[in-house]
Amino acid sequence: MNEEQSVKQRRSGWKWIGGLAALFLSLGGKLKFILPLLKLGKAGGTLISMLVSVGAYALIFPWTTAVGLVIMIFIHEMGHVLAARRKGLDVSAPAFIPFVGALITLRKQPRDAVTEAYIAYAGPLVGTLGAVACYGLAEWTNYPPLYPIATIGFFINLFNLLPIHPLDGGRIVTAISRWLWVIGLVVGLILIIYTFSPILFLVWMMFAWQLWDSYAARRRGSRRQGVIKVDVDRRAFQEAGLPVPGEEHSRDLPFVLTCDVATMEQRLEVTYPGLGVIHTASGFDGTVERIRLVRTHPAGTDGELLRLHLLVDYVPSPEEDPTLLKSREYYSVPPLTRMGYGIAYFGLAAFLLFMLALIGQAPVQPPTVAQGWRFPVPL
Repeated sequence: MNEEQSVKQRRSGWKWIGGLAALFLSLGGKLKFILPLLKLGKAGGTLISMLVSVGAYALIFPWTTAVGLVIMIFIHEMGHVLAARRKGLDVSAPAFIPFVGALITLRKQPRDAVTEAYIAYAGPLVGTLGAVACYGLAEWTNYPPLYPIATIGFFINLFNLLPIHPLDGGRIVTAISRWLWVIGLVVGLILIIYTFSPILFLVWMMFAWQLWDSYAARRRGSRRQGVIKVDVDRRAFQEAGLPVPGEEHSRDLPFVLTCDVATMEQRLEVTYPGLGVIHTASGFDGTVERIRLVRTHPAGTDGELLRLHLLVDYVPSPEEDPTLLKSREYYSVPPLTRMGYGIAYFGLAAFLLFMLALIGQAPVQPPTVAQGWRFPVPL
């Protein structure tokens, strides 16, 4: 065995040792170290998922790259979190999923395309700033591992600018032009053929299905249907002198939809004639048009409870519409705002391409595709 092979073997051994150690820290033992993290609430959950991701990535990449990758994703996601909070939207802490990336969830969706684009753009923007800082630190310290970490940061944010929903680019272009979704479908298909990335293929298929489903929903109209299941004590009907509804019994039920002026939160009350209010719901938008009892059957083992299936016809608000193609008002964006987002979007993409070209000329070359970069890159 020559000296070069010996060095490679030692590096490979250290990589696996580092990966196993990180995985042990995140999953091994009796997980006693996790207990203090759980007391941190949302932050504790984020830290745990970050440690798990570091351990998973360290099984494939050097541990320094694994840590840097997770940090780059974290910076990107925090851009979304800060932007959502600036817009007054309740947002969850980032949750990391190994080899997929990370995600945040909003309790309520944006009310218009500008807000959606603002929150989406903040991720790649803040993530790019983090990658620039990493590259600057690499140039200043000449520490080799920082170059591939910066490369990962630039690539992740450029990848997320693809105009494919639910990537950030697919949300940003709603404030520019939805015709860019068509470009996203074409470019995404070309990238799938070139990279054979299963994650990109899954995202592309989801996007294509969403577009088709949205088009079909538009042809069906804006009305949606949902089912509410309500459990009512059988004795309540008997005490009120009402016949117990049969399994196939159906009837329209009266309801009241009110709105709290202070919180702008809607409240729905469904009434069964002669019985009173049987169901209340709040925290939603949209318009309820009809509620109909369509099915009844026993609930539980003793048969004392009846489960009523209520079919609800409603028109969702723009932010609650599950389809991509929302109302015309949702996509109503002033021309100057469209132009501003267009310049910001394409300008950021061009800057990321420039930085990827520049970092390729660094003293320490980042890993190439031949060295394993065909592995699915986190979103």
